[in-house]
Amino acid sequence: MEIDTQTRIAEALLDLALENPTKPVFSMCEIARRAGISRQAIYQKHYKNCADIVKYLRNQMTSQITAVFQQYDPSSGQNAFDYFAYCVIPTIYPDRRLLRCFLTTAIDPTWRSFILKTYGKWGLDHYDTRGKEYHLSDEAVMQFLIESTMAIVETWLSQENPTPPDQFSDDFLKIVRTPIYDLITPR
Repeated sequence: MEIDTQTRIAEALLDLALENPTKPVFSMCEIARRAGISRQAIYQKHYKNCADIVKYLRNQMTSQITAVFQQYDPSSGQNAFDYFAYCVIPTIYPDRRLLRCFLTTAIDPTWRSFILKTYGKWGLDHYDTRGKEYHLSDEAVMQFLIESTMAIVETWLSQENPTPPDQFSDDFLKIVRTPIYDLITPR
């Protein structure tokens, strides 16, 4: 029953954040009302404040993503984008509502910088970039790649009914393999 209540509280915060995407913090009264429980029940058994709930949700999301990234072996020769498409995308899809919330609302204003820092370091530890060809540092190229990937995922998950991962994984790869220059054509 504790887990069920904890899930209701987290879902209530997600509902509120998605309905009010520019609002960074919600009161425990708002969350309790949405969850259909008393504010005291939240304080006594679960969370001290909204930030605690966000921390719980962030840990839930990042632990899954981190576990998948830890399974990746760069020495296998598999391209990181192929791995992302076929291993990470199916992993994040079940929690797409949570990820959409982190990507499109103000509920966790440090989410993007956290992703950039965490996966930027991971990428730089495992890959060389072609940044020098473009007068960019390796860090700048890695930031561009991560931000581009986040933009694609955000666009995908922000749709009313996102394409299932078994189809979207191929679409993701088509997008990253297509030069930006070729993504549009004149009418």
